[in-house]
Amino acid sequence: MLLNNTVVISAAGSRKTTYIVEQSLGNPTEEILILTYTIENLNQIKDYFIELNGIVPKNVKIQGWYTFLLQDCVRPYQSFVYPNQRIENIFLISGKSALFANKNDVKKYFLTKSETIYTDKISEFACRCNELSDGLVVGRLEGIYHRIYIDEVQDLAGYDFELLELLFKSQISITVVGDNRQATYATNYSPRYATFKGQNIIKLFKEWEQKRLCSIQERNECYRCNQSICDFADLLYPEMAKSVSKQIRKTDHDGLFLVSRKDLDSYLQEHRPVILRYKISKETECLEAINFGLSKGQTFDRILIFPTGPIRNYLKTGKLEAIGDKPKFYVAITRAKFSVAFLYDSTSCFPQIMRYTQKN
Repeated sequence: MLLNNTVVISAAGSRKTTYIVEQSLGNPTEEILILTYTIENLNQIKDYFIELNGIVPKNVKIQGWYTFLLQDCVRPYQSFVYPNQRIENIFLISGKSALFANKNDVKKYFLTKSETIYTDKISEFACRCNELSDGLVVGRLEGIYHRIYIDEVQDLAGYDFELLELLFKSQISITVVGDNRQATYATNYSPRYATFKGQNIIKLFKEWEQKRLCSIQERNECYRCNQSICDFADLLYPEMAKSVSKQIRKTDHDGLFLVSRKDLDSYLQEHRPVILRYKISKETECLEAINFGLSKGQTFDRILIFPTGPIRNYLKTGKLEAIGDKPKFYVAITRAKFSVAFLYDSTSCFPQIMRYTQKN
């Protein structure tokens, strides 16, 4: 029997966070937990509730992923794994922790010297608590929540997937929403389930769908970008369903453009785009810019991209393998409502990208 779990693959601009908020507001008699990884998205969810409802309802709890793992999964049953004392906090680590520690040495493997738990091991600890307690971790969650929503699910990694599978097998209705095309962050760098990390998470969901743990839905209507921008972004992921634009407003400068360096000042003055760059170390001629990754979740009328070498190569050849970091490039392109421009002096193989010329 198919459990009541849904995986929603939601293209850029398809109002995925709004979807979670609306679904939650539609179930006022149920206890609901909403989880997400980044602080920015946590605040965005709260803002949407306030915008649509005035307040966050009492039956809805919004938590960050690490907070959920620590407070709801680790602490209540940590004595089954580590009975010495209460684990007070997490230790953020950007790589892999305790590389040479034995898994049986709980303190060295999971914890720092000050007994805070490594973020790349916290999901593994939670799964071990559930196993050694004969399912009490998941059982406790079943006793609290009717529904759990996880936003930006593509950010999960490592043992997060093992815990997610346990939740999918529980009596809680689980809905996860995300977009593998926008996998720009990761909760951890554990080698566990590495083949399903980031862009490849869709493969894991398809396996779970075959096991009847969930059903997959796609949301491909884009309310942010016009169709020409959607079409160009879709080229990065030809295996995915195409986006259909619901942005029907027209301006006198719509579509994709190449801007020569000699025309940069004129373009900036005429169209006032937001400037995007791959990362802070990339030169933007002293102009204020936003990193691709940090622009995620935001919407602008127009953007101007300072392309990296790989992106310039893609504009020239059209070869997907030339791009390098496809998710961040996809995020950058899909921030704009009306126009996307590239600071690029050479020729492009894409006929839909027009060359900007100054007005006389």
